[in-house]
Amino acid sequence: MSTMLAQEDRELAKLPVVKIQDVLLARLVAREEASRMGFTAHALTQIATAVSEITRNVVQHAGMVGQVRVFSTVVNGRAGLKIAIDDQGAGIADLDHALAGVSPGAGLPGCRRLMDEFTIQSSAGAGTAVTMVKWLA
Repeated sequence: MSTMLAQEDRELAKLPVVKIQDVLLARLVAREEASRMGFTAHALTQIATAVSEITRNVVQHAGMVGQVRVFSTVVNGRAGLKIAIDDQGAGIADLDHALAGVSPGAGLPGCRRLMDEFTIQSSAGAGTAVTMVKWLA
């Protein structure tokens, strides 16, 4: 018998990333939606930092062509905030190297530490897609 996760996502916001100001807007929207859901002040800071870092990467490395989507998500009765950020940039040629950094709170490794779930798909010439989830305690 297979076990299937019951998942429900509700899109709360969809924002383009086409200029540097969009980094601040994405950060603000994600933080506001997380606050409405009841996340702690500490979790709000973690979410805002991760969203800011990834969207800044879109601006710096992908030629400002991307989008941020914010969802409320429920998996097997557990509620959380999901953020999906993607771009049509050059992609990351060496993803293992990009994820191996150890600087605290910065870059892809920092975002992975700040969020409860972190997935990234990227390849040279094909853009990058990051999905992050923070679960309510």
